[in-house]
Amino acid sequence: MTDETQDKRLVARIRDLVGPGTTRVGWREMTIGGLAALVGIWAVYALTSWVAGTWAAILMVGSMGAAAVLLFAVPHGALSQPWPVFGGQVVSAAIGVSAALWMPDPALAAGVAVGGAIAAMQLLRCIHPPGGATALIAVIGGPEVLELGYLYLLVPVLANTAILFVVAVIANYPFPWRRYPIGLAHWDEPPAPPLTSRHLQAAVRDLNVVVDITPAELDALARSAIAHATQDNSPLQVPIGERYVHAEAGESVTIHKRLDDHDESQGRGRITLNVIGDRGHRPDASD
Repeated sequence: MTDETQDKRLVARIRDLVGPGTTRVGWREMTIGGLAALVGIWAVYALTSWVAGTWAAILMVGSMGAAAVLLFAVPHGALSQPWPVFGGQVVSAAIGVSAALWMPDPALAAGVAVGGAIAAMQLLRCIHPPGGATALIAVIGGPEVLELGYLYLLVPVLANTAILFVVAVIANYPFPWRRYPIGLAHWDEPPAPPLTSRHLQAAVRDLNVVVDITPAELDALARSAIAHATQDNSPLQVPIGERYVHAEAGESVTIHKRLDDHDESQGRGRITLNVIGDRGHRPDASD
């Protein structure tokens, strides 16, 4: 094995471990997401500092900053949709406040708050990663947060979440491909694939992991992939046994396999077909 081959294998293994990068986007997408986050976080900080003080605002912006990344940078992600956003934040806040009120040990309360929030979000199908921070802040936010009690669910958590949601809807609406929630988005749809949305969702369920993509975007992705595949001009490769090829100028190539039950190992190989549309040429075939 050459050094070059070993290097390629090492690079491939590293890529497998690190995983693929996120989707590449243009400057327009970056600008929209950045400006929307600026407005949303400014409003969140102002509201929280007014209700619960500067320290609570600093902590709360940590949770809402993570939510802003999802809403403004990944507006079509499954974890960014309204039910995960609102359900995940409020449920996590409720568990965090309960842990803070009923458990005198802060370390244990913090663990129960985050662990309970994760379990509850999975149970209710509203996984929203910033919810873990929201639950934790209810425990470690200090006297000003603890004094709020269950009011913490409404202000600042629900109010801040609503602010980010409204900003996300308004900021993304002028751009049909970015509209939020994803039900408002619109793409130029290629012809329908030979798969239905039901098939695609079943395939995702078979993975048995949380996939951060909505059914609508998955369907659009499949349509686009089928469209690209039909435009692929690469040679058609067909595994063969014993076959013969019959081709006439300008006509399609038909491959027939001769069945032989006695020795199936004979004649195995691969044929590459280069199909030419010009009626003045005969399709080429090579072993």
